[in-house]
Amino acid sequence: MCHVCLQVYRHGDRSPVLSFPNDNNTEDTWPQGFGQLSQEGMRQHHELGTFLKDRYVKPDFLNSSYSRYQIHVQSTDVDRTLMSAQADLSGLFPPAGDQVWNPDIDWQPIPVHTRPVKTDEVLRPMDVPCPKYTKLTAEFLQTDPELKRLEEENKEFLANVTRWANWSSPQHVMDTWQTADPLHCEKAHNRPLPGWATPEVYARLQELSAFGMFSLFRGKERSRLTGGTLLGEMVKNMTQAKEGTLPDSRLKLIMYSAHDTTLAALHSALGTVNSLQPPYASCVMVELYREDSGEFTVEVWYRNDTSRDPYQLTVPGCPNPCSYTQFLNATRDSVPVDRAKECQLGVTDIWTIQVIAGVAAGAFIVMAIGIFVLVGCVRRYKRRDQYLRDWGSSETI
Repeated sequence: MCHVCLQVYRHGDRSPVLSFPNDNNTEDTWPQGFGQLSQEGMRQHHELGTFLKDRYVKPDFLNSSYSRYQIHVQSTDVDRTLMSAQADLSGLFPPAGDQVWNPDIDWQPIPVHTRPVKTDEVLRPMDVPCPKYTKLTAEFLQTDPELKRLEEENKEFLANVTRWANWSSPQHVMDTWQTADPLHCEKAHNRPLPGWATPEVYARLQELSAFGMFSLFRGKERSRLTGGTLLGEMVKNMTQAKEGTLPDSRLKLIMYSAHDTTLAALHSALGTVNSLQPPYASCVMVELYREDSGEFTVEVWYRNDTSRDPYQLTVPGCPNPCSYTQFLNATRDSVPVDRAKECQLGVTDIWTIQVIAGVAAGAFIVMAIGIFVLVGCVRRYKRRDQYLRDWGSSETI
């Protein structure tokens, strides 16, 4: 029997979050502007809610009617995720019986909780300042061999993308999302693509963009500081459910409405990355079961294709069936104990940054002195040259 179930899903179909410089599909051509949930996105999440209803509404788990004691929904403070959560809930809990407040409207309001983006360490950790993560990412960009290989292999292609899309600065692998995202949205909405966006170019951009996104979480430390926060929240909720210490023992379903980067970060922390960008309305389900023996087990499922049943994921170090204790041990190193503290730079990190800053400052001073000396020499030369010209003119006269 499922004891408590947690889901994190990506919002539904949306308009692009930006356009490339010479894109004809500017913000004013999209009904609600950039980054907004489309009607297709609403349908996708209503369908996901219906799926979750079929999966979890059972006599021994979730009521068929909405109960505020049984479900908690958390969303990032972004229009498209807040709206996706509402659309999802419309499929999960359509009003019935005494919950019908208007016979002409097959919907009821259900609370969705949120917090400011800049403080949301659980669902938007990359938007919460973390000096350690910033340092590690800078090192990754400079040293990762796979990134360097892709840059070299795609050097001509990236130069062409820069020219085709009329970007003012050279595009690199980590920048490709800026072109790939609007093209993806335009294609999904049956808008004509520019002539240079052939199927081959489109596919290559999407592949490089997916690599760039997962690269944000590569490495144990960066994964721990990003996806590890959400994983830690899930582990905490499961532990409280197991020990009977949840704020309300009736709580059964905890839902998180977020972004592709949220799911990618969680996959990275779980060790279940498949290198495919999480599609719209994709959903990771982490389920804690209480077996007849009284033991607790954990299952992780991933729904990224509406045409088939979800995939059961295998977390490294967590066989199937995976006991709660095994899951805890398998994920322990992926969860930060104190993210704020772990985000701080150590003495060595600060010393390295200071050395780099000192070297840069020294180079600037040397360059400034050089320029000063050069300017002085030029001025002296000009005065000497003027004296010689004046002297020559007098001699001629």
